[in-house]
Amino acid sequence: MSVLFHIDFPFQVAETHYRAGEHAPLCAHPIPFANTVVYHHPRPAAFTGIRQYYANSLLTIDLMETQSAKPLLLAALPKRQPLYALSIVLEGHFRFGSSTQSLCAVSAPGTAYLARIGGQQYPIQAPAHLGRLISIGIHTAQLAVIGEDFAELATLLTGDPKSDHHYSPSIQADALFIRHLIKLISPLGIQRRKDFNQHLQIHLPDVFSAFKGLLHGKGQAHYDRDTLDAILTRISLIVAETHRAPQPKAIAGEFHITPKKLERLFQNSMQLSPTAYIQQQHMEAAGTYLTDHPDLPIYEIAEVFRYTHTAAFSKAFTKHHGLSPQAYRATIKLSKTDTTY
Repeated sequence: MSVLFHIDFPFQVAETHYRAGEHAPLCAHPIPFANTVVYHHPRPAAFTGIRQYYANSLLTIDLMETQSAKPLLLAALPKRQPLYALSIVLEGHFRFGSSTQSLCAVSAPGTAYLARIGGQQYPIQAPAHLGRLISIGIHTAQLAVIGEDFAELATLLTGDPKSDHHYSPSIQADALFIRHLIKLISPLGIQRRKDFNQHLQIHLPDVFSAFKGLLHGKGQAHYDRDTLDAILTRISLIVAETHRAPQPKAIAGEFHITPKKLERLFQNSMQLSPTAYIQQQHMEAAGTYLTDHPDLPIYEIAEVFRYTHTAAFSKAFTKHHGLSPQAYRATIKLSKTDTTY
């Protein structure tokens, strides 16, 4: 993946490029293997700027610091379009977007927002004096990993990504979000680029989970519970309406999460796999259908519940209910008879 931004300045600047490790870190939590570009011009507005960035095939981390006597409007253009970026203001008051679009105004340090940056120029108004900004640019192939059950991220995927920009609501970062961010960009003891790439893949979802929790005003555990409740309702509806057991992979796709995430939701809350839970619901529905249709042959009920072989249906039914379909029907019939006396 190429560098997050290509920045055009409204005047000529002197540029000095440093390879990874050749320039002092830009902040107390340095990005490993960061390349550095230093911009300098004595006039206008006595401008200097520094960018440190790290890029691999799936994401880019870009840290920028500007110092200017007056606010400065920069023109940024992604080298790969569209670009999905999580930006956090560390110092100063940046503004993003143009006057013809909804302007995303950042009012204080610590503000974070998610944006889709289209193929047009992307204005960034750097503040007077000191401004520091960090952006994490994400390749579309990475969205499935970080975008689990994340409606705002799904919204960024709509529209025309080559011609317009789009922003999520901005939030004020809390300590948990900042800790995840620092852990992401400044891991301890990593000496090889390959190890840093692996580290990013592991910890990037944590940053976005913290951002998502802030955006919704609740912690990730609460958010996961809401997601699981919606999934359970959806599974019950599918089984009731179609008499089939939905595939976990299809359920995960419907809720914009990975199968691994779906597995974690069920195991953490119910100590069951999604497959086992779906099978339970399927057989519970089969038991109800069996007693509601007392004259229907077992083989026809097996077909209703999408079993091609009656023996396979009977085996699954017996495993769940502890009785064969015939014995279960007889037991329910007998219990109903007993209650009439």
